[in-house]
Amino acid sequence: MNPSATCPLADKIFQAFERNEMKLPTMPDWATRVLRMLDDMNVSTGQIVSAVGGDPAFAAQIIRVANSAAYSGKPRAENVNKAISRIGFKMLRNLVVAASMNKLATIEIPAIKKHLAAFWGHSHEVAAISYVLSKSQDHLIPEQALLAGLTHNIGVLPLLLYIDQHARFANDADVEVVMRRCAAIVGERLLQLWEFPAELAVVPLAHEDLHRDTGGDAADYADVVTVANLLNQGAAKIVNWDDIASVKRMGIHANLYREFFERFEKDLSAAREILRPA
Repeated sequence: MNPSATCPLADKIFQAFERNEMKLPTMPDWATRVLRMLDDMNVSTGQIVSAVGGDPAFAAQIIRVANSAAYSGKPRAENVNKAISRIGFKMLRNLVVAASMNKLATIEIPAIKKHLAAFWGHSHEVAAISYVLSKSQDHLIPEQALLAGLTHNIGVLPLLLYIDQHARFANDADVEVVMRRCAAIVGERLLQLWEFPAELAVVPLAHEDLHRDTGGDAADYADVVTVANLLNQGAAKIVNWDDIASVKRMGIHANLYREFFERFEKDLSAAREILRPA
């Protein structure tokens, strides 16, 4: 956060957060139940199918993703059971989190909805880019990278909800300052509350540090999101990629980033399809 930025609204919201006066949203009960089932080795696939199949809209989303271009070349999935078998539990986890985020994002004020729309567009694109980038790293899991990208800026959600309820007449400039100053630290706290693994919970703060020293040579999910975020900002042609710590750990030649969207257009389209709203 930049202490020199003058914005009374940002100061007020940050103080509310520090004093635990800002209520962070909890994950919906159904999502918490499904995620815990996915972590339980004693739960059968049939039980998970029953749990997610009870929501027709979500079941349709799972089937749509299973039949998308990201999973081409396999027999069509006609039901939830076959769809889950096709996409796997890691991708199912991503869809549960994405659906939870959608359910939490109930904004009433049109001016705030505009910021929410920008948040979704940015998060989905960074998730898609992260998914594609991670495939160059044998030790990373693409589905985890997609989740890291999807939630890297999740702190924006509770901030917009707070503004919608307590500062409805905030102007665009002040809202932007609030996002810049508070989103990362709020996002990290929210992912901890949602019991995300540490390697993903650190991403909201860690991905913003272009010179982050991890003490190791292998790239992590924050590194992938750092690069994905820069690419999404249109920095491919102008960034000095060789000076960015994340790029060095990923071990990919800088020219790939300059040509990334042209070279991986098909892969990106398939990744975007995964998170497309139903």
